[in-house]
Amino acid sequence: MKQEKLTTKPRKRARAIFLFIISLLSVLVAFTIAVVGCNYVENQNFKETFYCVSSLKVHNKIRIVQLSDLHSSYYGAENAKLLDRVTKLNPDIILLTGDCIDSDSVDDAGTVTLCAKFTDIAPTYYIYGNNEVEKYYYGALTQETLDKKFGFTDETRQPSKLLDMTDALAEKLKKAGVKVLKNSFDTITIGTTNVDIYGVLTSNPSAFWSYAGDSFDEFIYSNENNLKITAIHEPTVFEEYAPDSWGDLMLAGHTHGGHARLPIVGPVYTHEDGMLPAKTGHYVYGRYDVQGRPLIISSGLENKSFFRINNPPEIVVVDVNKF
Repeated sequence: MKQEKLTTKPRKRARAIFLFIISLLSVLVAFTIAVVGCNYVENQNFKETFYCVSSLKVHNKIRIVQLSDLHSSYYGAENAKLLDRVTKLNPDIILLTGDCIDSDSVDDAGTVTLCAKFTDIAPTYYIYGNNEVEKYYYGALTQETLDKKFGFTDETRQPSKLLDMTDALAEKLKKAGVKVLKNSFDTITIGTTNVDIYGVLTSNPSAFWSYAGDSFDEFIYSNENNLKITAIHEPTVFEEYAPDSWGDLMLAGHTHGGHARLPIVGPVYTHEDGMLPAKTGHYVYGRYDVQGRPLIISSGLENKSFFRINNPPEIVVVDVNKF
């Protein structure tokens, strides 16, 4: 009888430990679900992040609204909430820096309609991201894939062949009054300030200089008194190369701000740079100094992911002043 009592004690202790672990795991799971759920609900709205940039090239204030990585998301019916806020911000220029359409989206009508409404507010520019490239060019635009497609070598490469290609989205956007920039730039006058805006199509570093180098040099070195804005989807190219100049202001997206951002830890993950990318010196989110000029990376407006934690969707607003 005594032996039986002795053997039941370890069993009771083990059972108590087991129940404790199960209870702890249940609390952790419930807490995680609550955090993720609350973030998902909060992410149905967006924040606004304001930056001030100075340049002696400007004679009057210029406001730029940057929208990136919408991924066919919506804020209200027909994106009415997003449209209303952009209207009230009263921008001089609207820049969409890629992935506004998701590659898995059935169609692009919603994005085209939204962009058409933006043109009633301010001159609107559209730069392709990897999702637009995947959907309309059917694959990544690396130097290897492009050279193979056109049969080019280093001696025979003609970047204009890529730019001669048309796609359905670009045609629809142009009809809507949107300027689509594909390794090209446009000049606009805001007040008395001339502004050159360059949009990158081949944002993969392997193809940037070989397919965009000539047009980018023309952008940088012609009309040097104009304010130069470089818009690109993927910021990796700024880590790979150091030309004489990237311009007076660079705008990018793609990283989704690291998806989740945690206290002390910072951005958690990007596709190219893996875990904790900011800790290893990569450009992930916010404002950076690149060769003495500001690079601003948006966390984007995608609001469908449950893994977007402590990282609200955002509109980026950049005010450029002389001082």
